[in-house]
Amino acid sequence: MRILLVDDHPTVLFGLRHLLGSAGFEVAGEAGNAAEAVRLAEELHPDLVLLDLRLGGDSGIEACREMKALMHAPRVLVFTAHASVEDVAGATLAGADGYLHKGVAGEELLDAIRRTHAGGRVWLLPAENEEEAATRIQEASDEARLTPKEKEVFALVLKRRTNAEIAGELYISLYTVKNHVSSILRKLGLKSRREIS
Repeated sequence: MRILLVDDHPTVLFGLRHLLGSAGFEVAGEAGNAAEAVRLAEELHPDLVLLDLRLGGDSGIEACREMKALMHAPRVLVFTAHASVEDVAGATLAGADGYLHKGVAGEELLDAIRRTHAGGRVWLLPAENEEEAATRIQEASDEARLTPKEKEVFALVLKRRTNAEIAGELYISLYTVKNHVSSILRKLGLKSRREIS
């Protein structure tokens, strides 16, 4: 498995590189900002991206959305110290395949990487965070005036379906799903935020 590391803290990158190397994973590359992350994801075709949400002045959520739109989209596992409702919602809507708080043990991280790479969905957050996130996101969607089709897409996004799975389930093209997701993000005010508080 080839992994792209995205974090703006050199010490974190060093620790991750050591941990992953000791477990037999190949670090395909490292990026410290969103633009570099997207460029490397496109050039290196990693199997998985381990992505922080705060990248200096850049948004990891925006980088996630762009990487998931690539022709050879990698699996994306968010690995961050931030777990606010807005962060979880933004990552979910951007297509993240998993969400992991940096407080987890090394073995939990390695297990999450393996499970995410195998197609699983790994969300290691306190249960109350996830429940609160679901409630707040639903309330926001009611206020955002989503179209009936956007609500269908949104419901599947909240169940952590991939764009391809949504396309298959709703019998619409992948391009149409991406358009709906972009519209949902915009209406919820999540698409263009540089930093989500």
